[in-house]
Amino acid sequence: METPPFAKGGTGASLLNPVRTNHLLPGIALALALLLSACARLPTDLPQRPQLRNPASGATLATLAGESSRSGVLATSERWWASFGQPDLDRLIAGAFQDRPDLAAARARLTAAAQSERLARLQADVNYASDASLVREHLSRNGLFPPPIGGSTFTQSDVTQTISYDLDWWDKNRALIAAAGDQVAAARAETAAVRLTVASAVADAWFAWAGTRARLALARELAERHRSEYTLLKARFDLGLDAAPAHIDARRKLDLDDDQIRALEYLDRAGRYRLAALVGSDPDHAAALPTPSLDARLADLPATLPLDWLARRPDVATLRARSEAAADLSRAARADFYPNVDLRLMLGLETLDLGKLLQAGSVSASLGPAIHLPLFTSHTLGARLKQREADYAAAVAAYNRVVVDAAGEAADGYALLASLEQRAGALQHATANARATLVLAQKRDQLGLATPLDALEADAAVLERQLGESELRAARLRARVRLFQTLGGAPMNTKE
Repeated sequence: METPPFAKGGTGASLLNPVRTNHLLPGIALALALLLSACARLPTDLPQRPQLRNPASGATLATLAGESSRSGVLATSERWWASFGQPDLDRLIAGAFQDRPDLAAARARLTAAAQSERLARLQADVNYASDASLVREHLSRNGLFPPPIGGSTFTQSDVTQTISYDLDWWDKNRALIAAAGDQVAAARAETAAVRLTVASAVADAWFAWAGTRARLALARELAERHRSEYTLLKARFDLGLDAAPAHIDARRKLDLDDDQIRALEYLDRAGRYRLAALVGSDPDHAAALPTPSLDARLADLPATLPLDWLARRPDVATLRARSEAAADLSRAARADFYPNVDLRLMLGLETLDLGKLLQAGSVSASLGPAIHLPLFTSHTLGARLKQREADYAAAVAAYNRVVVDAAGEAADGYALLASLEQRAGALQHATANARATLVLAQKRDQLGLATPLDALEADAAVLERQLGESELRAARLRARVRLFQTLGGAPMNTKE
């Protein structure tokens, strides 16, 4: 066998021979110049990017609400409903999480986002493709190839394995992976937002129903007192001891009591059905619901609520993650304006005789770079980049709007709670005075210094104050549920 020229030092140039290298230099220089000149031109009319609005840490909701309150801890964990100390409510909320279609949809979106992130990472890694084909082909006798090739029939067998890797010079793949990660974060926050909405709806319905039942029981007691008062006044009227107006006024109170009781009975049924629907039960099984109670713990309001804490709200976190994903997608679109290189390796077997497929002579292989040049796609790339920038601007606008809305909702909820606390104190004082009046009236009746009517009227006044207290306590509990929802229900510790 003849020795190759570069092995025996003849006239053939070696792989590192300066003569051959000099022939390659112009080609390399031309390739580099082509790469540098092949960048597509970025659009010059891109609008200025909007800025994400962050809540100001210096402002506090106490300042916005114009009220001060006792210091304390408003929520201790994401299971904020447990702070009310009602096990029945805890069980209902846990049950509501099981079969909620909106929660199932949110979990499915989270799974899809996680798989999208996994696909983005896999596509940025080494890619493999395996292909096999077996084609029976007959060539035309009058075609490109003359006989004996023309007119023959043969079987083409191919088995190939292709390996490719994107060098990602401009961080496009990294941007796509980051965008996919942001979408996972958005889907996770969205799931938390749905859970927060479900828990808030169940807790609100629970305390609204509890308030209705408490008021219904007191309204029935008040009707009994008014009935006794009416009976006494009617007897006095029949004896000619009193004039007609007192008797008529007592009758009017009974009519108003009946109307109030009927309205509360309807609200009682409606509250039961509403709670049953929220926990996934039908009206036929609503009677099996536990009886709600207003005997719940009321945590002290914190002295200050920093507005930057609102960024932890699930809906705010969702929109923040979506805006970051939009920014990453825009960054990936910018990378398309520059050339990119893929390294490709192909190994395979190719033969016209299936019996020779596994022989060494059937091996085929190729190795080399694939250069992508955005020479004639600047308009398409520009339109895509503008679309991504518009998506980012829309995401930022949505985030900025929800930040402002969240601050307003939290300030309003805090102000409402502070107002209800003040009203509760005034009403408790009024109820205490009514009780003292009742005790005095009962003593005067025992001593013969007053009539039984005075004691009945004092007792009715106490019940009326208790009706107001029950309604106000339910409102305070529901206001706390609303504030928990506004603040996201996440842990929060405040300093005195």
